[in-house]
Amino acid sequence: MHPRNPYRDPPDFLALAEAHPALKPHIILSSKGATIDFKNEAAQRALTEAILLRDFALRVELPPGRLCPPVPNRLNYVLWLQDVVDTVSQALEVEGDKPVRGMDIGTGASAIYPLLGCRARPSWTFTATEIDEVSVGFAQRNVRANDLQDRIAVVGVSPERPILAPLLKSDAVYDFTMCNPPFYASRDEVQQSAEAKEFGPNAVCTGADVEMITPGGEGAFVGRMVEESLGLREKCRWYTSMLGKMSSLTQIVQKLRDNKVDNYAIAELVQGQTRRWVIAWSFADIRLPDSLARLSGHSMQHLMPARNTLRQPLPSTPSASHTAPLARAVLDSVDGLTVRGCGTAKSADDVDLVVSATGNTWSRAARRKKRNAIEMEDAPTAPRMVCRTRVEDGQLVFDWLKGTDRGLFESFASHVERKVLAALAARGVNGSGT
Repeated sequence: MHPRNPYRDPPDFLALAEAHPALKPHIILSSKGATIDFKNEAAQRALTEAILLRDFALRVELPPGRLCPPVPNRLNYVLWLQDVVDTVSQALEVEGDKPVRGMDIGTGASAIYPLLGCRARPSWTFTATEIDEVSVGFAQRNVRANDLQDRIAVVGVSPERPILAPLLKSDAVYDFTMCNPPFYASRDEVQQSAEAKEFGPNAVCTGADVEMITPGGEGAFVGRMVEESLGLREKCRWYTSMLGKMSSLTQIVQKLRDNKVDNYAIAELVQGQTRRWVIAWSFADIRLPDSLARLSGHSMQHLMPARNTLRQPLPSTPSASHTAPLARAVLDSVDGLTVRGCGTAKSADDVDLVVSATGNTWSRAARRKKRNAIEMEDAPTAPRMVCRTRVEDGQLVFDWLKGTDRGLFESFASHVERKVLAALAARGVNGSGT
């Protein structure tokens, strides 16, 4: 579960029913408290409508026979995308709330992703596509009911057209795409999945075939997105999709690697007994830190992208005040760096900085070249590397945020590590790092 997701504990069903009276007939009282019958489609719809109304001031009508999205699960994906967008802003040195453009592929009758995204971030706008006419009509009504028609465009599309067709027609660059793709390859697979659950499903499946089934299943659907993105490239900064099967995740990672797309990310979304993954990829030079792009489980390391976060354990110190001035002094001593605060430091003893470099000015070879140069032009150039440098949990941490030269990032991190450790040793603070 995302750390900002408020739904770690079961909801207060009685309070929700007070906020949304349509939920009251579905409340079940027992010695353990109030709940609902999660295998009752009408009860599920009323619960989702109640949560959206009370917690997000969103009025939504969900039709029978279409997917009823669980809010906590869907919110995890939106919160993760917020973190991705914030990382991009750090890398591009964007201050304040810049306009963010997203695309929701297969928005469904609820249009829940655009509605949650726009409610959480006033600067976000969406194009929301959908192939089902019934869902298009309800999604458009839900957008209008919340007065968000100026920020969310619900577009009916043909399944024969490219999935990412709106990117082709747009002159603007999208910040992200998102998608909860059809899960199954056939009706038989839907039935087999239900029969395979030892104790039966925990909740009724309310989706129509058009929402749940696609030729080849989710792996083939997202594979099409990868293929289309190869031609669109930087028309979107981050292409993303949810996946429900480990086999699909393996399939998409292999497809990215086969096409030499090495800038990708994998996140895990867990809510209760439901586990999903997000796969994301980019053709731009914006990098995501390991906290957003890699999972720690040993069984999945063969699927993970290369690390964009480097950590150097620091010697035990009486206070963080030992490290903060030393790290700043090391950064100040390197020519050609631009250093700015990250905005997350909680005190003067904290170190959380974004560093930009136009090239390698810290190595011995670079310093020697500068000393021997007779004349140098001070022509401003774009940064070749942007990284976030901070002290966290007794470690010096470097997040690669922007650039294409991994060696440049690793060289910078190594230089700062050596200088900080040497300065601590000179002050009599002993310890060893890795």
